[in-house]
Amino acid sequence: MNVHSFTEYIKYRLKAKTRHGIHSPFVYAFIDNCLGSKSSLSLEERINAYFGKNIKWVNEKYVPEKTNGLLVLGIKDIHVTAASTVSWNELCTETTAFAISIDLYSIGLLVHNPDIKEKQHFVLKYPL
Repeated sequence: MNVHSFTEYIKYRLKAKTRHGIHSPFVYAFIDNCLGSKSSLSLEERINAYFGKNIKWVNEKYVPEKTNGLLVLGIKDIHVTAASTVSWNELCTETTAFAISIDLYSIGLLVHNPDIKEKQHFVLKYPL
């Protein structure tokens, strides 16, 4: 672990929340049914099982595509280097196609859900 990723991990642990205080039904359900369930699967495997065919794993240089249904982009290693953290933060703030961004420290998720209109960012504690 380098200095940047260690510093980011400390920031993450200070900001990260559990399901308490989360007011998004979509994110609350994700925490309960994916992150909070007992399983021997890795985090990536859990996310794949939860979202099924709606998840696409990409790198941080991904240009979003237009879609009408649920689409979740998974990005690994979002805090390993300063450049990856900057890319993640830009994707969270500047990409209008995704209403929800979820930071799990090692993985970032960008969610396009046509039912969600307000842009929201969550830093979720994992493991719980």
